[in-house]
Amino acid sequence: MLTKGDRILIVFIFISAALMFIGFQAYSFGGHKTYAVIEVNGKLFQKISLGQSGARLEIRVPGNLGESIVEVDRDKARMLYSPCPDKDCMRQGWVSRPGQMIVCLPNRVVVKIESDRTPSDLDGVSF
Repeated sequence: MLTKGDRILIVFIFISAALMFIGFQAYSFGGHKTYAVIEVNGKLFQKISLGQSGARLEIRVPGNLGESIVEVDRDKARMLYSPCPDKDCMRQGWVSRPGQMIVCLPNRVVVKIESDRTPSDLDGVSF
């Protein structure tokens, strides 16, 4: 049987957890410069600075199957067109947070979002 003190403790824990979750989601990447990095066959093709003052760009990227079009709109990026058969990369939509990426495997084009602040204690397995 739960006492009044137990109920207050449970409510306090839930409110604290919700506030921490909201704080991490809203402020975890704030104030740092982010970039859209486009790679073709594992090699850097272009690095674009993202931000609220950024412009809308359509970048033509040559791939193995043909030309892909990457759209960058201020602080987000997406694959606008790709000649791959399944078009999964186009259906993924916009990416805007560091660590997110779009991969077009048949055309060997990768669009990933990176930040200038990358913790050095992360490795490929834990990230």
